[in-house]
Amino acid sequence: MKEDLVKNSNDRLSIEHICEDEITWVLTVPTIWTDAAKQFMREAAVEAGIKNENLMITLEPETASIFCRLLPVEKMVEGGGIASFTQGSVYMVLDAGGGTIDITVHEVLSDGTLKELHKASGGAWGGTQVDEAYRQVLISLVGNPVFHRFQVENKEDYLDIFREFEIRKRDIAPDNDNKVTIRLPSSLTEIFEETSGADLRKAIMQTKYANEVSFTRDKLRISASVMKYLFFNATQSTVSHVKELMKEKIVQCVSSILVVGGFSESKMLQHAIRSSFPNVKVIIPEEAGLVVLKGAVVFGHSQSSISHRV
Repeated sequence: MKEDLVKNSNDRLSIEHICEDEITWVLTVPTIWTDAAKQFMREAAVEAGIKNENLMITLEPETASIFCRLLPVEKMVEGGGIASFTQGSVYMVLDAGGGTIDITVHEVLSDGTLKELHKASGGAWGGTQVDEAYRQVLISLVGNPVFHRFQVENKEDYLDIFREFEIRKRDIAPDNDNKVTIRLPSSLTEIFEETSGADLRKAIMQTKYANEVSFTRDKLRISASVMKYLFFNATQSTVSHVKELMKEKIVQCVSSILVVGGFSESKMLQHAIRSSFPNVKVIIPEEAGLVVLKGAVVFGHSQSSISHRV
């Protein structure tokens, strides 16, 4: 990634060559990571050829908050903006990424900087937990030995399954009752039939998903109820954790929840948060998945945006 950025910069800039000493590198990490994990990332960056003195490690919810404070209200998809928050305003940043849910609580100080009020918290309830739930459904349909063999022998097809699921899961919404069609690679059905000697379509009729999932040619048709249930653990774990946080005195004054990160674009997660916290304003910026990245750029130019941490 480092080499790719330097190459693209040199290709696009009018100057002959960009000096690497002129670049400040900002590497974002989840707040809930341990110091050892953050240090591991720093050492990996140095090993990639980035000088330690040119490298900053920053926390993802903080960079998201910094960027969103610069956004005009019309750039927020729903819930208004946080740029107009006055001194003393308290809001929660919920960074819903691929692997983790990362939560911090900030107060706006008189000089415009942010004060962290509560130690960062969260857990492994990001979008990959939905992927794992889908993986367990496939294992229920074909059996663990078949799926394991398929994963080992057909890595490209295995990745294709989850690439397609990634696209389909973005369309899952609480008010959408349409079945979802997902293509299964022929290599998986061939391994199943070779191993079991049975027809996959008939075998699915013997599983607990007999009334919810059907298979025709190379297509799986999955009911909306099953697809929605894939989000249950991720969304409920997140909501339960936020509810526990809200019980603490210092967090009770939160007036808004800023939801960012790739998983924040999920309608299922948005609905779970809104319905669970009807008295709190939920703010979702445009292109929420890029907010952390863009905030890291801003942070690289102004490291004084966060004045207090817990």
